[in-house]
Amino acid sequence: MTDILKELIAEQGLTWEAAALKSGLERSYFRKLFERGGASPRGQTLKKISDGLGVPLATLLGESIDMSSSTQPTVPTNDVRTASASLPLPMEMVKDVPVMGTAAGSHLKGAFQLSTEPVDYVRRPHTLMNARNVYSLYVEGTSMEPQFQPGDLIYVHPDKPPRFGDAVVIQCQFNAHGSMEATIGILSKRAPETVTIRKHNPTAEIEIPRSTIVAIHKVLSMNEIYGV
Repeated sequence: MTDILKELIAEQGLTWEAAALKSGLERSYFRKLFERGGASPRGQTLKKISDGLGVPLATLLGESIDMSSSTQPTVPTNDVRTASASLPLPMEMVKDVPVMGTAAGSHLKGAFQLSTEPVDYVRRPHTLMNARNVYSLYVEGTSMEPQFQPGDLIYVHPDKPPRFGDAVVIQCQFNAHGSMEATIGILSKRAPETVTIRKHNPTAEIEIPRSTIVAIHKVLSMNEIYGV
């Protein structure tokens, strides 16, 4: 299975660390797995990799899929309705949205630095074709669970004004010579001297001094990304 995983990660243009973060795993997971040789992921870990890399479990297990024998599950018509928008195939989306680093799950406790140059590029959804300044980040930390899981990819729109209740990325610089840091939260309050964001896990409100804030950018929801 390790050979299959290496091929899938390479085909998607990911590093082993990026693939681990996308799968909600520790960044060193694949490196340690491949170093061990014959070991293979199982159970929930295998499911996370399947979801994170967007491939069926059967593919990871090296099995062929017989589409002729597959059946569609019965969906109660009173529970859901068919979405009015269809999602584009990955190969239909241009891979030009820059990944500018990781956003911290916990502000001031291991807050993550933004990169001055892209560390990777990801697919651009059709609804963002004209959004020239959109960028993306990988979430690290657990303080925004369950809304954002570690390794989740988020799209950030610096030109779309955030409203109270929106998820936002706040870019901070604490001294003139320091590097840029980013943290994610729910925009809660604006005061003359501070901006307050809310965390989910555990529930907490974080006040950030305006004097340290460089920018406040809106995180796009799935509905906004795909125009649903």
